[in-house]
Amino acid sequence: MHYKGVSMAKKLSPNELVDFKELLMANSIQVDALCLLLIEKGIITFDEFFQKIKEVQRECENKKAEV
Repeated sequence: MHYKGVSMAKKLSPNELVDFKELLMANSIQVDALCLLLIEKGIITFDEFFQKIKEVQRECENKKAEV
């Protein structure tokens, strides 16, 4: 798979591997930046964003309870 000339199937060397904590932090930063851009551009409000977070958390908790 290619995206703008970047091969997604590139084999990584052990020096390029990251641990779970680094991956989680990078993902969190990316999501935060994207949400802030959406709010800054007026596409969504902070209140809408916060309400959606609470909604998704409730859905996840309900799914856990079903298992």
